[in-house]
Amino acid sequence: MRLLLPALILCAASPVYAQDRALAFELGLGVRGGVVYEGADSYEAGPTGTGSVNTFRMLGLNIERGDGLGFGFGPSFRYLAARTADDHPRLTGIEDVDSALEIGGRISYRWENAEVWGAVRKGVTGHEGIVGDLGSDVIWEVARDTELRVGPRMTFANEEYMTTYFGVPAGASLAAYSPGGGLYKSGIEMTIRHDYNDVWAVEGALGWTRLVGDAGDSPVVENRDSGTISLMVIRKFDWSW
Repeated sequence: MRLLLPALILCAASPVYAQDRALAFELGLGVRGGVVYEGADSYEAGPTGTGSVNTFRMLGLNIERGDGLGFGFGPSFRYLAARTADDHPRLTGIEDVDSALEIGGRISYRWENAEVWGAVRKGVTGHEGIVGDLGSDVIWEVARDTELRVGPRMTFANEEYMTTYFGVPAGASLAAYSPGGGLYKSGIEMTIRHDYNDVWAVEGALGWTRLVGDAGDSPVVENRDSGTISLMVIRKFDWSW
C-alpha cells in the first residue's frame, strides 16, 4: 500500500516544458452519521470531508483531467471518534483509544461512465496504523449537472491498526483476541452530486459495510453490519499563474 500512490502518480505524470503553472482542486466539508465505533450497534454524527486535484502543472509535472476523464489525485483523510470504556463499559480492560486522524493520498482513473480509485492513509493521532481503500463506481448523469454513482468498497489495514481497534488483551471483560492485518471490511456506497456552478457543489452519500475476516470475528464487535449517511458542501478552486 505504501508504494501504490507514488507508482500511480508517476504513471499519470508527464514533463512540463514552458507551460503556465496551474492548480485546480476542490475541498468538501460536511456531516456524516455512522456507528460510534467500528463494530458498535449505536450511531452518532460527526464531521467529514473530501478533496481532489483535477489539474497540477508545476514542479515538472503535468496532470490534467480537463474534461474530467483520466487520472486524478488528491488528499485522503478520515476521522475516528475516541473510544473509551467509560462510554462503553463492555470494553472494560481494553486500552482507551483517543480520537484519530488519518492522513494520506488518493488516486483515481475516470472513464465516461466509470471510475476506479485507491487510497492509503496513516494514523497521525489515536493510532499509528496504515489503512488502504479500494473502490469503483458506475456513473450515470441523471439530470443536468447531477451525477449518480454506485459501487463496491473494500478497506484493508495492517496489524497495528487491527490490534488497536479489534484486539482484546488478557484480563479484559471480553475474551482475549489478537487479530492480524488484511481486508477487514467491504460494502457498497451510493453517492449523488449536483454542481450548481463552477464554484459550488453539494454531495450526499448512503453506504453499507460489513466487517469481515479477523475484524468480524473480534469480541469487540457487536454488529458486523453498519450503515452511513453523509452530506457535504464542496468548494472548487482554479488557480493559474
